[in-house]
Amino acid sequence: MAAGLGRSLYFSGLSSVVGVAVQFGLSVIVARLLTPTEIGSFGVAMGASALIRAFESAGVNNFVASYKDLTPSLMRTVFTANMGLNLMLALVLLLLAYPAGAFYESEMVTSLIQLLALAVVLNTHMPLLQGILRRDMRFGALMGFNIYVLAVTTVTTVVAVLMGFGALSLAFAVVAERLAAIAAGLTLFRDRVPVAIRFADMRKVLNYGVPLSLATVIGIMGANANNFILGRVMGLAHSAQFDRGFTLPRLVAGVALPSFHSVLVPEVARRQREGGDHRQAVVDVTRAFALLVWPAGLVLSLVSPEAVLLLFGPQWQEAAMVAPFLMLYIVIVSPFNLATSPMVTFGYGKHLIMLTTVENTVKVAVLLMAGVLGMQGLAYAMCLPWLAYILLAVTFLIRLDLIVPGAFFRAFIGPLRLCALSLVPALAMYGLKGFHTFLDLPDLLLVAAGSAVFYLAGLWLWERDFLDKALVLLKVKRA
Repeated sequence: MAAGLGRSLYFSGLSSVVGVAVQFGLSVIVARLLTPTEIGSFGVAMGASALIRAFESAGVNNFVASYKDLTPSLMRTVFTANMGLNLMLALVLLLLAYPAGAFYESEMVTSLIQLLALAVVLNTHMPLLQGILRRDMRFGALMGFNIYVLAVTTVTTVVAVLMGFGALSLAFAVVAERLAAIAAGLTLFRDRVPVAIRFADMRKVLNYGVPLSLATVIGIMGANANNFILGRVMGLAHSAQFDRGFTLPRLVAGVALPSFHSVLVPEVARRQREGGDHRQAVVDVTRAFALLVWPAGLVLSLVSPEAVLLLFGPQWQEAAMVAPFLMLYIVIVSPFNLATSPMVTFGYGKHLIMLTTVENTVKVAVLLMAGVLGMQGLAYAMCLPWLAYILLAVTFLIRLDLIVPGAFFRAFIGPLRLCALSLVPALAMYGLKGFHTFLDLPDLLLVAAGSAVFYLAGLWLWERDFLDKALVLLKVKRA
């Protein structure tokens, strides 16, 4: 893997980790300053507008990051498409605001949706700036930009809450984030982001972005299917237990995977523009992802029952029961999900729609059978949606010539060896304590330390080149 690609992955991952840490800290502060009703009002407003906001900026970020012939005139079209689409979506949100407020019997929900509509209108620069920095592979600068808007969001939230704006503070923060991006665009990127109207080539931009947005909408519906269906079939308590079992898998799906996806999309486009083999980029990035995520993910899947109970308390026994299965499935499918990134690069939106549709159709069918399967049977059966996703994803990747099958599957040999070695401390601890006993916190810390040592030893034995490049990036070793 090239040093430049490794540096991009490093900054993209670091940006995600910093973002999650800051957002977690902010959520703790907000939870102490706002009432559950106020926080719930914002959650309802976000949820009520989620499907509409999924079309916001319709793939503009990825279009700018990956489109081969991106001229200044085409950037004007992108700006126009982004602004026009967001204006229409904002109008829909405004029409939704009063009915949603009446449904929930809350004027606050109405006001929050109206503010979110304003934020959609103001989203003129953020996706374009992020796309430009990704296109240029300037992920250090992208991290700086993301931290800048995150700082604006954090300060706005805290100040507005202290001034007594309540739930509105959270919506004010979203508006402030968009204004901060506009300020950066008008000052630092005024030559790259032309604030001008152009309708030529509009179909080119929309044909790329709208299918990606549809795939996102289907994904959002599938992600919420757990609560919608299980709440009805098994009851709200069981639904909450199952959803809590997704806590650790969401770390992979929400942090690690987007970080690598953010790099792979423009990297594939760059290699295509320069006449290189974009298929090798898929192998390089997918292999690096599996080397980092699979060993840690499999160890986490083994100890996830203890982790869930330690984090959330003994009342979450069912969540602890399903967590290992959900973690295992997410870890296995995630490299294949990452490998579909070139479909975004080349605008294969219809294939992405088919992927998410098949996955979520199977998922809904499994969830509807939850009353018959029970919680344990549901945990087993949840492998079916992800198995369907892997089979269809590999079929598309081969058919679209986005991977070389032999090289792609050989890329997993190294990660599998590291997985086997990293699991040794956890298996040894369970052997000493008994496989049907729960490990306590000191035991888990010993397992974590032992797994880290065995993982590093495996890198030193089998993946010396990968380890050396990682140490150089972390400035532990000179190039």
